[in-house]
Amino acid sequence: MNRTAMVIRSRIASIVVGAGMGCLTYAQTYFHPTVGQQSTYTGACMQTTCSGTYYDNGGAAGNYAANVNNIFRTFCPNQAGMCVRATFTQFAMNDTWFLCFGPNSCCDYLQILNGPVQNSPAIFSNCTASPGTITASNPSGCLTFRFVSDGSVQLAGWTATISCVPCAGGPSGTSNSDCAYATPICIDTQISDSSPGPGISAEGCSGCVTSENYTNWYRIQIQTSGTLAFTIDPNNNNDDFDPVVFGPNVPCGALGTPIRCSYAINAGNGNTGLGNGATDTSEDVFGNQWVSPINAIAGQTYYVMINGWSANSGQNGFLLDWTGTAGLNCSLLPVELIYFTGTCESGQAMLEWGTGAEVNSSHFVVERSADALEWKPAGVVEAAHHSQHATSYLFTDPTMLDGRDAYYRLRQVDLDEGDLE
Repeated sequence: MNRTAMVIRSRIASIVVGAGMGCLTYAQTYFHPTVGQQSTYTGACMQTTCSGTYYDNGGAAGNYAANVNNIFRTFCPNQAGMCVRATFTQFAMNDTWFLCFGPNSCCDYLQILNGPVQNSPAIFSNCTASPGTITASNPSGCLTFRFVSDGSVQLAGWTATISCVPCAGGPSGTSNSDCAYATPICIDTQISDSSPGPGISAEGCSGCVTSENYTNWYRIQIQTSGTLAFTIDPNNNNDDFDPVVFGPNVPCGALGTPIRCSYAINAGNGNTGLGNGATDTSEDVFGNQWVSPINAIAGQTYYVMINGWSANSGQNGFLLDWTGTAGLNCSLLPVELIYFTGTCESGQAMLEWGTGAEVNSSHFVVERSADALEWKPAGVVEAAHHSQHATSYLFTDPTMLDGRDAYYRLRQVDLDEGDLE
C-alpha cells in the first residue's frame, strides 16, 4: 500500500505552518508600463499580490509619460477567497479639452476594469476625480488598470495602495487555474472547465506568453514514444484560446520557458494547437495559431496551459483532440496526492491533505502510531469518489500521545475496497 507518513510531537508540532511564525511579507512597488509586449496592449505579466504601492510610470515624484496607448496591467490576489483592492492616495490627471475623445473630454485618463483582461467591464473611467477605493468583485479577484495619455500635458498621475479583502466570490485557490492543481488527462475529451481567471500563482508568463488570463492547466504523461500533438477545437469559434506547453519533467514551481507556445490573434479564432504542418516552436500575435509537434519519449510528463482571452472562452469549453503518435498514460494512480501536512493545535493533531484528481476513490483511513511500526486507525474521511479538480481534506485527532511523538499516515481505499499503495 502507498502511504505517506509524517510525525507530529505531542506538545510542539514538528511541522509549522502559517504567517505568524516568522514568515514576513514585504510590500512591493509597481509601476504602470508605457508600451505593450509583443505588439499587444499587455504591458506586464499578471501580478499576484496582496500588498504593494502602485504608481504611474513616473513614480512618486515624476509625471506620467506622453502618448501611452491603452496599455494595461493586471493585479490578482495571491490568497484564496480574497479580492484585490486599490486605494488611491493621489490622483492628478485633470487634462481635458472639448476635442479629446476620453470620458468627460479627458485627454489623459485611467480605466479600472473588474476582471483579469482588457475587455473586462469598467468600474472607473475618468480623469477629473479620484477613483478613491476600488475593489474587485469577480471570480478571479483581479483588477486591471488601463491608461491613455496624449502628447500635450503630462501631470503627476496616481499613487495607489494595493491590498486584498475577503470576498465570497473570490478565487478558490484549488482550481486548475493554477499549475499545482493541473487536471491529469490522457484521452480526447470535451473540456467544459469554467476558468475563473489566472489563479493565485503567477507561473505561466514566460516566452511568448505575455500574461495569464482565463487559464486551465492539464498534466499528461507519455506511455509510448512518438509525436505529441493536439488540436484545441472551441465549442464557440468566436472564443480565443492559446496553447502553451511546459516540460518535459518540470515541476510547477520551476516551469521555465514553454517549449511550445502560440500567442497568435491576427489569424482569427477557431482551432489552434500543436501540428497542422507547423514547423515553428513559438509564435507571437502575427503567427498562424499552430506550432510544431513535440518528439516525446515514454515516461516524460508535460504541463499544458490553455490560456483563454475572455470569460466566455472558459465557460463555453472546447474539445482537446490528441492527434500525434505518442501514447498517453491512462493508468495513473486513482488518487494524485499533492500535499499532506500537520500541526499541533490546543493539544490536537490537525492533519490536512489535498488531491489533484481522484478516480474510483471511496475514503481515506488516517492511521496513527507511537513508533512508526505498529499502526492503528485514528479515523475515516470520505473521499470525493470521482473528481478532475483539486479537493482539500481536514482531519482533527484529539488523541495525542502524552510526551511522545505521534506518527500519521494515510491509507486510501477504492470504491471496490482495494487499498492504494
